[in-house]
Formats: sequence, C-alpha cells, structure tokens
Amino acid sequence: MTIVWSLPVRGERLGSSRGDMVRAKHLITALRVDGHDVHVVASADRVLDNLAVTSYRRCLRGVLPSRLGAALRDVGRVVQGLLHGVRLAWVVRRTGAHLIVETQVAHAASGAVASRLTGVPLVLDDCSPSAEELAFGGGVRSLAHATLRLQARTARHVVAVSAAVRERLVEEGVPRAKLRLVPNGVFIEAFARRSNDGARARSADRCVVGFVGSFQPWHRVDLLLDAMTIVPANLAWQLVLVGQGPALAPVIDTAHARGLAARVTALGAVPAERVPALLAQFDLGVLPGTNDYGHPMKLLEYAAAGLPSVAPDLEPVREVVDHGVTGLLFPQGDVRALGDAIARLAGDPPLRARMGQSARERVIAHSAWSGRARDLIDPTGRAAGAPARPAEWWRSAGADPPGRVREERGDVAG
Repeated sequence: MTIVWSLPVRGERLGSSRGDMVRAKHLITALRVDGHDVHVVASADRVLDNLAVTSYRRCLRGVLPSRLGAALRDVGRVVQGLLHGVRLAWVVRRTGAHLIVETQVAHAASGAVASRLTGVPLVLDDCSPSAEELAFGGGVRSLAHATLRLQARTARHVVAVSAAVRERLVEEGVPRAKLRLVPNGVFIEAFARRSNDGARARSADRCVVGFVGSFQPWHRVDLLLDAMTIVPANLAWQLVLVGQGPALAPVIDTAHARGLAARVTALGAVPAERVPALLAQFDLGVLPGTNDYGHPMKLLEYAAAGLPSVAPDLEPVREVVDHGVTGLLFPQGDVRALGDAIARLAGDPPLRARMGQSARERVIAHSAWSGRARDLIDPTGRAAGAPARPAEWWRSAGADPPGRVREERGDVAG
C-alpha cells in the first residue's frame, strides 16, 4: 500500500523528541518494514512555515497582548494548515496514494483538505481533545473545536491512544463509530540491543531513580523532588533527570536550595537513540504526574528496559502498569504516597527485579510498534500480523482505489 503521512506539526521535524513525532516516526518505520510505501510530508520542512513560527515566537508574542497574540497565532495556524493541505493533496496525486495518515494537530485541517481534494481516505492519528489547547495557552478554543469537528467529519477513522482520550473525543462530538484505539508502543529491538550494552551491575547499595520526559508542568517533577526527601538517605539513592522543558530549571534550583544537588543529576535533552542505554543504568522509572487521558510512552520504555514503574493511579496509566506486578501506583498529587512507593522499591532489589522482568515480558508481548502500525491501517479490526492488501482495504472502506502506484519511496520535502 502507498501511504502519504502528513505532519502539520509546526516547528517540529520527524526526528524531534516531542511525543507525537516519536510516535509517528516509529509507526512510519514499522509500516516501511512491513513493505508499505510511506511518503512523509512535513510542515516543518517548509522555509515559510518555519519563518512564521519563528516570527511569532520571537516578535509577536512579546509585543501583542497575550489574548490577541494567541488569537492571531491560532488564525495563522488555520491558514497554514489549509496551505499544507493543498501541498499534501499534490503529493497524494503524484504518488497515487491509497491512504492519507495525518498526525492530528489542533487548528490544522490539512488532512481533511487533502482528502476532500483527492477522494483518498484519511486516518487521523493520535487525536487529542481540543481542550488540550488550553494547557498550551490556546487563544481561540472554539476555533480548535471547529477544526476538530472538520477533521473528524472527513476522516475515515479517528485514532485515540487511550480509552480515556476516546471518551473525551466522544464528548466533543466525534462519532464513536469512527473512533479506534491504537495505544502507543515501544521499539523493542532498540532495548533488546541495549540490554547488555554498558548496563551497570544493579546492586542493593545504590538505587538510581530516573525520569525521562519533556518536563511539562503536568509532569509534576517538583513533586518528585519533594518525594525523594522521604526516601531514607541510607539507601544511597540518586535521581537522574533526562530531557528538557519548562519545569526542569525550577527543580534544579530547588535541589540546590535544599542541599540535594549532589543527589540530583540533570542530563538535559538527549537524542532518542541514547535513551535505551540510559535506562539500562536506572533501577526504577518514575512518572510523578500526567494528564488524565494520555498514554505515557515513557512507561512503555521503562518496561522495555526491565524497570518497574512508579506512576499515578489513572485509567490510562493502568493500561500500562499493573499495580503490584509491574510497578506501583499512587494517588496523583500525593507526595507521601509517591515517596513511600519509591522507598519501597529502592529498599527491595529482589522486588524491583521481579517487577521489572514482568514489565518487560508484558511489553514485548503486547506493545511493539510493528503491531500498532498494523492496527492503525487495518480498518477491519483483524488480528495484527495480517495487513490488508490494498484492494481489500478499499472494499472495506466502500470506495475505489485511485490510479497506479508509482514505485518510489522516501520523504517528500520542498
């Protein structure tokens, strides 16, 4: 099957560490390994698109009143999405694509535009509720909601990463019949290669507690630092923070103020390919906070590295972490419970080992990106491992395939 994958994400390329881009990269790779011809059309590859993003961030955002600036930004995003959709339609026609997959972005109806211009079905992947824009300082929520309705109305399928986000989308008017659940996955092979590559010998006299993420406010890394003070000092714990984001600097300042600087190591942003080797140095992985509908990819990576997880007791988290079996859950926001959970695992190496082994076995069995990719493009809901042939796909979609598929691969830029 020939697939055109749209990335209307402003200012972010496929190799970035942003969660939706990581998901897209692994799904695209898995589809190509399965023999599909995938062409990537990214907004960030366009000079004018990048110039618009840079101009807003460096100039307009600091000059205009916040509400006006955000409103103008959102209108600009809509226009940018329409232009990206026209470009996307051109690539669809040029490649003779059978399917458009778009990583959903608020205010960008580019996939819908391309689908309507070409008649090629659209799968809207990693769809988020429009209310999420409020967390990022969205200016016109009604505009984001209108764009989401257009995206959903046009798409053949709308893909949610968790049951919780699926229900949020239903509340926003997305037809339940169109919604499909394809959770995040993990690149098992990378962790298999790294499992014995430089991994330190884990022992009872030291416990390395790790967090990997983008340090957004909802990650509550500040709570993690508070919780670590509850862990007995004789356990010789070390907290390692991997990633970059707005919540990192305050945590580092707090560590210095409390005299914990020697016990907290911040590595900053690292390439995604280095993460498996870093996780091999951890004893347990922590997610101190998250929103109530996302499907945290980092928990799958912790599991793939053979680590038990400590995470909030939320519905999407329970889809990944089995309390008492593959990790420990705590009431979100409860510093004492978070600290007690870390202390329990830090002081019991055999328990960590058992939970880590169980976590790794489960993620290998159920969460590989290869299976997620097959679920994404197979609208019949059949078991992973038997992707539909193009003709079968189109019969199930109730449409006819477009013209001949050209034999070319790769990303489309310019």
